[in-house]
Amino acid sequence: MLQSVEKLINLLKRDTFLPSPAGAWEVGYVDIMTEGKPEDSTFLRLYYPTQQKHEYLQERCPIWTEHDTKHGFINFMLAMIKRWPSWANDSEYTLKGVLQPLENLCSWAYKPLFSLGWGVLANNPRIPVIHQAQLVSDRSKFPLVVFSHGLGCNRYAYSKICYDLCSEGFIVASVEHRDGSACHSRYFAGEEVFQIPHAQMSGADQEYSYRNQQVNMRVKEVRMATDLLFSLNAGVLPKNIIDKEQGFDLSAFTGKFDTEDCYLVGHSFGGATVLLASNTDDRFKGIVPIDPWMFPLKEQLFRVYKPVMMINTEHFVHKENIRKVREICEDLNARVLPGAVHLVHTDAPLLFENDRVKSGLGMGCSRSSEEVLAENHDLVHRWIQSRIDGVEMEKRSDWGYMD
Repeated sequence: MLQSVEKLINLLKRDTFLPSPAGAWEVGYVDIMTEGKPEDSTFLRLYYPTQQKHEYLQERCPIWTEHDTKHGFINFMLAMIKRWPSWANDSEYTLKGVLQPLENLCSWAYKPLFSLGWGVLANNPRIPVIHQAQLVSDRSKFPLVVFSHGLGCNRYAYSKICYDLCSEGFIVASVEHRDGSACHSRYFAGEEVFQIPHAQMSGADQEYSYRNQQVNMRVKEVRMATDLLFSLNAGVLPKNIIDKEQGFDLSAFTGKFDTEDCYLVGHSFGGATVLLASNTDDRFKGIVPIDPWMFPLKEQLFRVYKPVMMINTEHFVHKENIRKVREICEDLNARVLPGAVHLVHTDAPLLFENDRVKSGLGMGCSRSSEEVLAENHDLVHRWIQSRIDGVEMEKRSDWGYMD
């Protein structure tokens, strides 16, 4: 019943797009999933430059929210409200004080009402990337970026960050983590599809050991995704088991990745993931952790010798996170985005037009989301490009607090 109501609401909404790519190129994409359990397979979205125009191919641009993903995202947010994590700044979530008592009074109606409210108040735009577009033909190779998403998200929850970077002339692989940290995912094994819901913690006493297991699994997923990309570049084509991708020739990417210029970017849990991944994988030349959530690594000993550009939002500055990053990194550059909140890096704030709703859900910055994302994109792009060009970018130590 609820799904039918949601479909009706979506039919009544006007067709909109997320903001267009920031760079000169348009963007195509293809999803790749290999067969096997999560520890033995890969699931990612591959963004790549194209000359085709998304305005003329709207029917091939994906709608942001699938039903399962939407409800996985809602389940994650409701779980946070029910059992507030110590690492999240609750001052960002002004609706928390209203929603927690409501959940206690009528828990049976809580999720349907929240879901219905989301359906009414949130847009469901198309992402301005073209499914199975033609790869740009007049460039020999493209630098490669592997992206790791945060807790409760998935391979396209950060589509603007990924397609903006891609539009500057990069190929971006956004990994979908299947360790239980995504809002919802799946895998295919033995001729059967298995669903992976978001794993919820029941008690704080085992949280570190559980999150540490997850982050180490995530590092393995980043490594397997990078293995797949390097194999694809060498002409060894994976068997893509996603039905909608059948008929797309992955050989178009053979020889197109500049494997000498490979970088890692990640947000929150993904920020911790890419820092740890760089410790065991020499293929990466630099790392950009955005608001890295370092709790899952607080007791794990390792060093990061590659250059790092850490970007934090003003309202997610957490001394323990930054202390751990400073402890492990040999070559660290740091910036803070003023007036910004943690969730601004996801696409979610771009779905809502009402500022009060965004603030209530922890998505409201003191300036526009678009302005924050533009500044973030400029920092990420300029820093990676400076590494490629061999030009040292100004080094700063903006921690967001006084030592």
